[in-house]
Amino acid sequence: MSELTQANSDGSARGRKLTVRQPDFLQESRITKLCGEASTNVGYMYAYVFPAIAVIAVDGDAVPFPTTYLQIEGLIARVGREGCSAVLNHMSSAHNAEAHREDVKN
Repeated sequence: MSELTQANSDGSARGRKLTVRQPDFLQESRITKLCGEASTNVGYMYAYVFPAIAVIAVDGDAVPFPTTYLQIEGLIARVGREGCSAVLNHMSSAHNAEAHREDVKN
């Protein structure tokens, strides 16, 4: 679980704190199933759906994990463009740091 401060597209702070956690494999599977035919659109899933469902709290207020497609859309709307971008950047940084640790071990 990580916290990040969301920035606007111009780099200025928007002031929201997003708490994120990578969904587990089963949760990702369930979300893919809920998205139905839309799940075949890789760009949609990786730019909108997966970053949004990684948000588990906004400014300390818990965000329930979606169980319907309408809840997924609501979460995408709540997190917004800048929030999804912040989550993607955070996940990318975390992935790169993990890859670097693995390289150092070997």
